Amino acid sequence: MFPFAVLLALAAGEVRLAVDFEDKDLSAWSLPSPDHWTIASEGASEGASESGNRFLRLWKPGLIGEPRRPLTYALRQDLCVSDFDLRVKVRRAGKSMLITFGYQDTLHFYYAHLSADSGEHQVHNGLFKVDGGERFRIAGQGSPPALPDLKWQQIRVVRNAASGLMELWVGQDSKPRFRHIDGAFRFGRIGLGSFNETGDFDDLVLTGRPSSECR
Repeated sequence: MFPFAVLLALAAGEVRLAVDFEDKDLSAWSLPSPDHWTIASEGASEGASESGNRFLRLWKPGLIGEPRRPLTYALRQDLCVSDFDLRVKVRRAGKSMLITFGYQDTLHFYYAHLSADSGEHQVHNGLFKVDGGERFRIAGQGSPPALPDLKWQQIRVVRNAASGLMELWVGQDSKPRFRHIDGAFRFGRIGLGSFNETGDFDDLVLTGRPSSECR
């Protein structure tokens, strides 16, 4: 947990973003259907006071795009990165959540689909790409569920823009759960959301190389 949300410029042209949602400030995030999002509290969810840990909650499912692709993700507007190392806690309420990255616009981005299903499901649990049409899988076929239960899971996503490498770890994975090389989107924004379900995010930390190319 961090005392506040902060975006810092580091040495060698790097930036670091740390957000714990304790201050309830969502002004740096672009929210589709803002009334579908809230800062929730563990204390409040248990019927007690709001003195418990706070986190970002997507409490109502959003729209699905046509061609079929996710549209419900909170995009960080003050941060455009090429290379990055992202860590965030994720907890599903339904069956799945997602992390968007390399976001150019609603028809060009990557996302990690984190599911209760295994990667044997055609369009669940893996890395996916939206490139002007319907989303399609690029990694994770046959992988074990990334969110096997309703507990918080630590997720790590690493991107190297020059090589095109993208990797995702779950919890204490000794090797990446999902891995792929693709150089289509070498910069972009990051986002947190779900395809058409609900859940929570907390304690986001991102270190990356800033890009000035996002629109």
